[in-house]
Amino acid sequence: MELFARAVEAAMRDAGVDRATLVGHSMGTPVALTFLRLYPEKTAGLVVVDALIPLPPKDDAEREKVDAMLTARAKAFRAPDYQVPMRQLLDSMFTAQTAASLRDQIRSKMLSTPQHVAASAMEGMVAMMEQYRQGFRYPGPALVVLAKRPNRSGPTYEAYLRTLFPNLRSYQEWEGAGHFLMMEQPERFNAALLDFLKR
Repeated sequence: MELFARAVEAAMRDAGVDRATLVGHSMGTPVALTFLRLYPEKTAGLVVVDALIPLPPKDDAEREKVDAMLTARAKAFRAPDYQVPMRQLLDSMFTAQTAASLRDQIRSKMLSTPQHVAASAMEGMVAMMEQYRQGFRYPGPALVVLAKRPNRSGPTYEAYLRTLFPNLRSYQEWEGAGHFLMMEQPERFNAALLDFLKR
């Protein structure tokens, strides 16, 4: 995550951009949160797009269960048949409304990722769990756009995110959208993003 965050900062520096609103989809959110930690003065705002920011575990048993599941997933990405669990993970991100052509496009691009990149990215996301548990707080303007799903939506989840982002300008849960909601519903996503940036 630090490598990706430093790459974002390098791109900004090269473009002569002093501060930026970071838009992080999925793994892009841990990258953005790492960027926030490293370069807080360079962050003008944050947009979280269907990322996993987990609720704190209820107890040690739940923490151990989550850790075991994530560790097993990361380990599977180091195995010779890593594309099998990668494909399974991808397929869980689509809904019945996701166009077949979009599924094929996403699968093709993501499955072409070299194994060492996919595995290290997964390991980096697992490592972020500890940072989440230690807590973070971003006081700047934020927008959260999520695909509505049972385990990560609703009033309890929104209330939790508002403790992390006290200046959360808008919290949106989209029915019938998959993980790649900005590709499935680009006009709606662009409108939400532009409205946040204008304000």
